[in-house]
Amino acid sequence: MLRNIIVSWIGTFLQLFLRFSWGVISLPIALLFHLNSIQIGLVATVFYIGYVVSSIPWGLVIDRIGPSSAVEYASILLVGMNLLLFLFLTSYAILLVAYLIEGLITAAIFPSAMKIVAVSYSNSSKFTFYVALVESAGPITIITLGIIASFLLHLWRFIYLIMAISFGLIAIFSHFNRIDVNRTEIKRSFKIILDRKITIATIVRLGELWSTWGTTTWIFPMLVLYRNISPTLSGIFLLLFGVGQLVGILSVERLVERFGDRTVILINLIGFILLTFSIIFSNNIDILPEAFLLGIFSFSYRPPTDSLIVRIAGQSSAGTSIGYANAVSQIGTMIAPSFVGLTLYLTHSFSISMLALDVGCIISIISLLSLKHL
Repeated sequence: MLRNIIVSWIGTFLQLFLRFSWGVISLPIALLFHLNSIQIGLVATVFYIGYVVSSIPWGLVIDRIGPSSAVEYASILLVGMNLLLFLFLTSYAILLVAYLIEGLITAAIFPSAMKIVAVSYSNSSKFTFYVALVESAGPITIITLGIIASFLLHLWRFIYLIMAISFGLIAIFSHFNRIDVNRTEIKRSFKIILDRKITIATIVRLGELWSTWGTTTWIFPMLVLYRNISPTLSGIFLLLFGVGQLVGILSVERLVERFGDRTVILINLIGFILLTFSIIFSNNIDILPEAFLLGIFSFSYRPPTDSLIVRIAGQSSAGTSIGYANAVSQIGTMIAPSFVGLTLYLTHSFSISMLALDVGCIISIISLLSLKHL
């Protein structure tokens, strides 16, 4: 069972690092290709377009062929794509096309990880804990980026080489660590998409991803370019933001046991909104403690939301349910980077752009309250 968690966690970490690192390396690449804020946001957006388009097909495939095979095949393809970026990134057009293709491929990994957890632990009372354990890869990715952000500004190209090597290793690991699953007919799995409860829970997830990944993509460049905070201090903010996410995600199970999934989700959504207002009016030093609190509120809603979706679907359709959830909810991550970039371009305002991140939380709160009546 431990090997299953390790495979799920490493795969999740790698695909998240690939996505999140753009929030840091976008600065030197923007200088190299003379990009404005809209063009920077568009790179993240095309990645999520690919992610959204392929999430449902990948979910159906995962339930059919098994998560280990899906991770193996996707990782092999990602080796090639990252080597391409390392060796031949010479124009903005190549950057856009490569990130679009990487989005199409990467969509296989997180649903596979959730499928592995569902098969291994769905009957356990600690199921939410194991979901949270895999999703701790998210905040640990942020912490890692916070630590190395200053170095990445100068050594950004080597990120793609490291990614190529890492995906090669996870492909080998997945090949020799097959997870036994009952293969589900695609027609049966497809029915899960029509479930109204899953659809509404997925919209809750959409709003969550809007706020979380919009912040992750933009907070570093926003602090540097629009709040005039040094890259070092902005890196510390990113680091504390990731530490807060990790603390929140690993402690959420006890809160869920006491208050229930939906109440915990609602508390965190409201907390995120309050923290964005606080950061707007804080001075440059006071935002560091707030970075930690923002991290807590920006991620603790994820495990209860994902475990709720998987429980509704059942383990036999876990791949499809999370693939569908990714397809719909990643619209938030697809829109948010360009939405915030456009807001910055039009207003040049840090404050207004922070409020643009809260739009996702508002969507989630409305959908969550609707879900209570079903």
